[in-house]
Amino acid sequence: MSRLPKTTFKQRLITVSLKWLIRRLKVLPRHKRKRIVGTIGKCLLHLAKKTQNRAIANISRAMPALSQSAAKKLAFDAYANCAFGVAEAFWLEQLTPEIYCDEQTLQILQSGQGACIATMHLGCYEAVPLAIRSLAQQSVTITNVPTFIEDGLSFYANAGITAINKKSENAFIELIKHAKNNAYISLHCDLYANETAVTFFGQATKAPAGVALIAAMSKRPVLLGYSVYNDVGKIQVFFETIVSKHDLDSAQVTPPEQVMANIYQHFERIIKQYPEQWYWSYKRWRK
Repeated sequence: MSRLPKTTFKQRLITVSLKWLIRRLKVLPRHKRKRIVGTIGKCLLHLAKKTQNRAIANISRAMPALSQSAAKKLAFDAYANCAFGVAEAFWLEQLTPEIYCDEQTLQILQSGQGACIATMHLGCYEAVPLAIRSLAQQSVTITNVPTFIEDGLSFYANAGITAINKKSENAFIELIKHAKNNAYISLHCDLYANETAVTFFGQATKAPAGVALIAAMSKRPVLLGYSVYNDVGKIQVFFETIVSKHDLDSAQVTPPEQVMANIYQHFERIIKQYPEQWYWSYKRWRK
């Protein structure tokens, strides 16, 4: 049996510090947590000039009608909202998102036969696998959280979500195994990846195709899932069907690149509706 890697003193210190901060935040009402975390997020963006400039450039590129001052304000507002969306992963077990979808999509989510869900860095980042967990037995996602933090805090496990570390050598194989075992796989798909060409805000770029490839290999439907905060701060999760069971059974199966192109059209529509809740600072357009 292989031994678990030992944590360093620095890693243990980070985990203890996070536990202390989370414990302090969790005793506060959510609106106070949001104000504190949002203020921290804005301060961090103010100090991180490269990240700030990239966010403003991305906003101006996607929405050229905005003035420079409006783009800068949107960048800071979005960063504050996204900081809170990330922080809420640490108390997932306290969250009860409202779920919205049509009858066809609900049947897929409650069938127990699994699906692959394309999600995005919008609202509460981990609300989609959390919502799936309330409807199905197996909710699986991939994470960038260092293993020592997840092991020390167990916020995914406490919420009943299986999290696979993205940096694991066998991450993709593990996802396929879970998909073939009827799990519901949630993957963030709004990052840049040199895998398939898409058009995003009228401009050519490239996107990850993992969610479409896993769905094709496991013969599972493809859904779109995203979360937003409503006007009173309640988490709402929306699901839509991209590739249904009927589509899978048809003679002409939709190619993965076409699936991703369709997903990105939906992403653009959703971002235009909630621009202040999407994370703008990634390098999404590259040569």
